[in-house]
Amino acid sequence: MIYWKVFRIQEKDFSLEHLHPKIWIYEQAATDTKPAIQYRVRVIFSLHCFTVMRDETKPDLDYSDDRETRTFCFDRYEWSKLLNEVIENLGEGYVYHTGRQNFLRVRSASGVEYEVFFTLMKSNEKGIDLQLYVQSAYLRTRGNTPKAGKIRFSVIAHNTKANKPINVHKR
Repeated sequence: MIYWKVFRIQEKDFSLEHLHPKIWIYEQAATDTKPAIQYRVRVIFSLHCFTVMRDETKPDLDYSDDRETRTFCFDRYEWSKLLNEVIENLGEGYVYHTGRQNFLRVRSASGVEYEVFFTLMKSNEKGIDLQLYVQSAYLRTRGNTPKAGKIRFSVIAHNTKANKPINVHKR
């Protein structure tokens, strides 16, 4: 599990506790024919949620995990404070399949779009149904909308837990 250490620069601390692993209880709403389903989801965040590609001219902003060193990004850090809210609202609306092995949720806030890329997999941990790994999150730099297929998070959660394929509706 990744528990991010505080980033300190010029005697100022930037806590990353909001990006520590957590258990999210996701409840898929009941329908006319099916009861509500509750999933225990372990949520884990990557350092890409608060860093950018390493800038060697700014070594005082280096931040590392056990795989790589990147540059702490104050903008991404501030936006990362929305990630828990974005995750808790995945059940509303759609997410988009990127055409790779991950999904994308776009949250509009203050006239800008915040992209959150994640994977979802079945968990082997006792008492945990799924693991959601937030790979990256940043402000959208392109003006276009995602060209990937859209799908409800409830379908992804159900199919992932049941080891079923995920069929995406093409846009």
